[in-house]
Amino acid sequence: MIAAAVAVVGCGGGGDGGALPTTAPPATTAASAPTSAPASRAAPRWETVVTLEGTGPARTAAFTILDDAIQWRVRWTCEAGALTIAADPPPRKGRPVAEGACPGKGDGFAIHTGRIRLDVDTTGPWVAIVDQQVDTPLAEAPLEGMSAETVVAEGRFVPVEMDGTGTARLYELADGRRFLRFEDDFRVTTNTDLFVWLSRAEAPATSEEAVASPYVDLGNLKSTVGSQNYQLPGDVPTDAVRSIVIWCEPVAIAYAAAPLARA
Repeated sequence: MIAAAVAVVGCGGGGDGGALPTTAPPATTAASAPTSAPASRAAPRWETVVTLEGTGPARTAAFTILDDAIQWRVRWTCEAGALTIAADPPPRKGRPVAEGACPGKGDGFAIHTGRIRLDVDTTGPWVAIVDQQVDTPLAEAPLEGMSAETVVAEGRFVPVEMDGTGTARLYELADGRRFLRFEDDFRVTTNTDLFVWLSRAEAPATSEEAVASPYVDLGNLKSTVGSQNYQLPGDVPTDAVRSIVIWCEPVAIAYAAAPLARA
């Protein structure tokens, strides 16, 4: 069964990677945006459940789709002939979850949950990646070595253009690797395709201040709610990271920022 699309305003795009630049990018005029309190549910995100592969027809091992998953999908590739993937138990209308010509790739969607197996019918090698879409808070555990003794800086998120709250900490582990961690009290206004910036700005209070300072884009925010870990690039000096900014690229606004104080 094809699931209905989840309509969420996107913030796609990307920022600069690599070391903090020595000159600031040009300032951008911030677009106006309505304020909205951080929600207890996160923005919908895809999480991989299992990766399956084989050659020829196969009945896969069972996997579990969470009861509160919004939908799930199978991303497939195949090499020869044609491919059909059916689910057991089947979707309500009984159609295959995915089908297509090989060599090729594609995806298929379903919304029923629980313990599921896939019946794959094809003549050559195939790979099927099962993802589920959820809006529950993310709960990444602290990494080994994260402790009060390895915190080098920390701060709390405050609203800029949208609401945000929670704790951000920078850790330096015994092996020299450094990580940014948002603790489980982290919340930011729900949206998709937000980005995490390591910023030289001391305490950006506006989007103009955030974009006018050198920064490194760590990539997409993993979840708008809950604990999560990000590794810092090796060429970014720790003392150059003075705040953390949650940025929405197409609208060109900073959602929230966390000024960091050295431990």
